[in-house]
Amino acid sequence: MSYYDDLRKNDIVSWLRPLLDQKVYKCRRSDGFFEMTEATESILSPWHHINYTIGKECYYLNQQLFQIISPRTPAGQFIPRKCQQCWKIVIRPRTLKQLFALENLLVQLAWPSKCGTERRSYTPLSRHRYGGYIYNNSLDEGLERLDVIRGHLGSHPELNGVECYLKRSCTEMEMAFPDSTTWAITDEQNRVEDMLDSMLVFNIPYSKSGQHMIDKVHIGWVEWAAENGDETYLEYTDGKRLYPEAVRYELKVGGADEVTPDDNTVSAGPSSRSVPKGSTRKTTKKRKKK
Repeated sequence: MSYYDDLRKNDIVSWLRPLLDQKVYKCRRSDGFFEMTEATESILSPWHHINYTIGKECYYLNQQLFQIISPRTPAGQFIPRKCQQCWKIVIRPRTLKQLFALENLLVQLAWPSKCGTERRSYTPLSRHRYGGYIYNNSLDEGLERLDVIRGHLGSHPELNGVECYLKRSCTEMEMAFPDSTTWAITDEQNRVEDMLDSMLVFNIPYSKSGQHMIDKVHIGWVEWAAENGDETYLEYTDGKRLYPEAVRYELKVGGADEVTPDDNTVSAGPSSRSVPKGSTRKTTKKRKKK
């Protein structure tokens, strides 16, 4: 291998270039290491993160290493080593009411987890609208906790019948590399990850959402339920709809009844409502017989 080829093989600057341009990392003058700038919590997140001790490196592992950095390396896109040791329990609430019940249960269990509305259209959970995830460090831990959570769900008056199962790693990784039973770690991947681990500096502290951020997440949940036809949201608005029904002026098919705003009907004929200002409804008077 030539000197030039050897340099290209270890060109970590090019691997990180998109993130350096976005100022996600800065190159320290003191030692040349690449230091990640402090990450801030998204004000638009639909998730309530509970005891987020596991998963705190997900931003780097998924959104940076997997999606941006690894495809630019000689190893090609790969699933990070730590991600291949991550096992997630997936829980599928069907309604907003079940989502709130699941949130209370996860807070009581205090396991590393999150729950919220599923906004990613490409994930299997998107058709269910809501989701919960419990993070585990091994397959054995995931299977053990799966038995425990299924017991809790089965005995819960609101969550009985809710589906849950164990999966591996992130959905984005499963989509790029289907069948997680075939995943492997190559020597070149190890070399690239070792090099990155030796040159990147990011101290990601334990994180916890403030109550005001959780309140904002809950607002989004209620609005999401209303937008998607989940009527259980009315239990959290004292029965008041977020989006009022339109006043309808057309007659039902056949002209038998007139539709009123509250979906009650009155007989056809002269409307019991006055004509709105600016309208020009014409009526035809019958001639009197002489």
